[in-house]
Amino acid sequence: MKLLADRSLRFRLAASAFALYLIALFLFTFFPRPILETGDPAQIQEFLRTHANFFYKILYADANSVAIGNYFMLTPFLVISHLVFRKTSLFKLFLMGIGVSALIEIAQILIPGRVSDPVDFISNSASLVWGLALVKIWSFLSRMVHKPNL
Repeated sequence: MKLLADRSLRFRLAASAFALYLIALFLFTFFPRPILETGDPAQIQEFLRTHANFFYKILYADANSVAIGNYFMLTPFLVISHLVFRKTSLFKLFLMGIGVSALIEIAQILIPGRVSDPVDFISNSASLVWGLALVKIWSFLSRMVHKPNL
């Protein structure tokens, strides 16, 4: 019975982490970005000084930081969803991640100041590959640790 309780606790923790991750992901990706008159760095700095919002600081980060972030944005999606949905194949979880990436990019068309970009879709999808790699490595290491000695 204790084993069942431990699994239930692990499931609840993983499901809670997944829910928190999805909330943060959608807050970040669907957060409206004010359209500034120009791309003048001084205007952006003044806006950030007067609007000390965490999301604005990320949204107006330099392009390289944002691009790197896109390459890791959906990695937790695949890793955590694998912990929650243990019986679902990694391929199906990967397809779900592709769907989330497509949803984000399509929805951003309707959000003021946000831009839907095919490059973002590709980099978000690539971040799912990182997640697949992490799950595979973790599974391999777990099998090696728990492998019975012959």
